Amino acid sequence: MRKLLALLLVLMTAIGITACTKGDADITQPTTDVITTAETTAPEIESDLLNWAECTEYSFDEDEQVKNIILLIGDGMGENIIKNAEIVKGEKLSMQNMPHSCFVSTDSLSGTTDSAAASTAISCGIKTTNKFLGMDENRVPVETICEFAKARGMKTGLVATQIISHATPAGMATHYDYRDMYNGITKDMINMEIEVLLGGGSEYTDTAKNQQRIKDHGYTYVKTSEELTAVPGDTEKLIGAFAYNEFSSKYNPSLTTMTTKALEILEGEEGFFLMVEASHIDMFESKLDMDSTITEMQAFDKCIDYTLRWAQEHPGTLVIVTADHETGGVTVPESGKAEDVNKDCFTSGGEHTSADVLLFSAGAQSGKLFSEDRIDNTDIAKIMRKALNDTYGEKPVTLLNQRQ
Repeated sequence: MRKLLALLLVLMTAIGITACTKGDADITQPTTDVITTAETTAPEIESDLLNWAECTEYSFDEDEQVKNIILLIGDGMGENIIKNAEIVKGEKLSMQNMPHSCFVSTDSLSGTTDSAAASTAISCGIKTTNKFLGMDENRVPVETICEFAKARGMKTGLVATQIISHATPAGMATHYDYRDMYNGITKDMINMEIEVLLGGGSEYTDTAKNQQRIKDHGYTYVKTSEELTAVPGDTEKLIGAFAYNEFSSKYNPSLTTMTTKALEILEGEEGFFLMVEASHIDMFESKLDMDSTITEMQAFDKCIDYTLRWAQEHPGTLVIVTADHETGGVTVPESGKAEDVNKDCFTSGGEHTSADVLLFSAGAQSGKLFSEDRIDNTDIAKIMRKALNDTYGEKPVTLLNQRQ
């Protein structure tokens, strides 16, 4: 009998080890539909692991003036995908524990917005035509939020799992009448010396001319998760391109790891503006892939939790979580059961819709700045500008000479 029990114990241990190994492989092993240069067999970094954030009640000092702004954008993240993620998680998401919220309208001058026009509205405070970045409908450049911050001596950073020169980060910094000018947008971001640029798009950062620009402007350049975490916190300027184009949350570094390093570098007396985009919520919604969409929401939940914990320890930080638009016409299953959160919840064929999205805010001045029940996406830019003007004072409009 003792020999039988010992044999069973050995067998159970072997099964357990196999299960743990399989679980780790599911986290770090890439799918075949995305090209990447990131290492997938590297030692795991805790922030790179895919898991839901613990439901937490946060506490902030709202009386401090706004020194830093962290804007987190879930691309395509409508109200109902948040509700569906909550169903799957089994408790509130991190953003739902932020103290203030409102609805945001998103239409552009073209009707239902794309990410470029939406980013321009959030960054510049104007409505524009779809595909336009940082300019009005007449192709007149308008000051972006990164230019606005730099004019006040602040640091700036952009983080995404898409190409770093993709529509949402591009609208925060540059001026184009066509969103797909990735090489030129990358060039402009380097020339205007945004302190932190982390995402995909080595296809564009690795060109001979942009490599020379990266060197000339004094950037540290990394391409793997290990290289990123090894970057010293006192690094002045950092570019990370972790995939040939974009990379989903099944790759490393995670959105949380990139955000962690960005905050480490940007923190300082100057203050900063940081935009972080969970890019692939929209991409998987457009493919009617609910499981992958929820995985991206999981990664975003963890990133938001880290950011809120960081903001609690850094008074004067305003955290804003919102979306550029809704994608998929997502519905919530009447059953309220996790197993019914599936592709049948999509109703728009994967297209963008004009549904309002949610905005959550926390930290410095958040209650005063976001006191309305419903605002327009252009109001976000105006609110951020008001907050920074109150702290740093008004400055002349700055359009940085990027076309070099």
